[in-house]
Amino acid sequence: MNHRQLDRYLRKLDPIEKIQIKTGENVPDFDGKELLVENDSDIPRLQENYFFDKGPIFISKHHRFADMPLHMHSFIEINYIYSGECRQIVNGQDIKLMEGQVCLLDQDVPHSIPALGEDDILVNIIMKKETFSSAFLGLLHNTGIVSNFLANAVLEDQSHDRYILFHSQDNDNLQYILKNMLCEFFDSQDYSFEMLNYYIPVMFTELMRVYQVDKNFELTLTGGKRSIIEILHYIERHYRDCSLTTLAKAFNFNPNYLSNMLKERTGQTFVELVQTQRMIRAAAMLRKTGKTIDEIAYQIGYENLGYFYRTFKKHFGETPSRFRKGL
Repeated sequence: MNHRQLDRYLRKLDPIEKIQIKTGENVPDFDGKELLVENDSDIPRLQENYFFDKGPIFISKHHRFADMPLHMHSFIEINYIYSGECRQIVNGQDIKLMEGQVCLLDQDVPHSIPALGEDDILVNIIMKKETFSSAFLGLLHNTGIVSNFLANAVLEDQSHDRYILFHSQDNDNLQYILKNMLCEFFDSQDYSFEMLNYYIPVMFTELMRVYQVDKNFELTLTGGKRSIIEILHYIERHYRDCSLTTLAKAFNFNPNYLSNMLKERTGQTFVELVQTQRMIRAAAMLRKTGKTIDEIAYQIGYENLGYFYRTFKKHFGETPSRFRKGL
């Protein structure tokens, strides 16, 4: 299936839509068996076992022409507006999604969807909570403190606000990735599920880029503003010999003010951020190079080998040599 064939597939009336366009009434999937009323709630809850029999991710087109009643579910849902627009009532809040945007819904969030029109194509990408979390954790292990900060910000935002709306309509890379994922799922071939597993972290990486722009993480200074992402990028580049004084000077901040703001925004002190970046680099070098552990320690800025070994074990829970052997 190519993107043109995908478009025809999504716009074609499916069996349920053929009924709903005539009656205007919602027709449940699975003969209604997917809705389960929990003992402690009168809100119907979707059961997982109807979706994940083939893998940790499931994709479906939302049926148009009828209201989707209030419901919730125990998995993570990613709503992608392929075409047109969509309204959702999430936790009592009315939100509007435009073509190309993505909305991430937390588990057990009550939400409903008013009827979609003919040109309104909503695609649901659902996954278990552990799949969602591991995708972000995988990003943390392989990159740097910028992606670490963004991934943790997304995880915290998603758990507190219960949903995140990504203004991704202008991100062509994300649109391409999502359409490829839909092609793999709706027209399954050999290795399609393997491809989906590879696409998931790429999709989340692009969503983090969108999130970074949406949130515009800024630190305010008299005479101007600087993005905390810029500051973290600086630490990523200069982690070997960066000091709080040189960092503050580079961005025209008072060192004490900058130190406090870094702790407030990232949850880590300046020293902890530098140390985290060094550990990320050490792990990458252990994975990808044949350098000795001592060479790696010196290269990332540790002159005291004993301190490097203790820091690495505290960070990863094992020594550098065991870490390398376990790969």
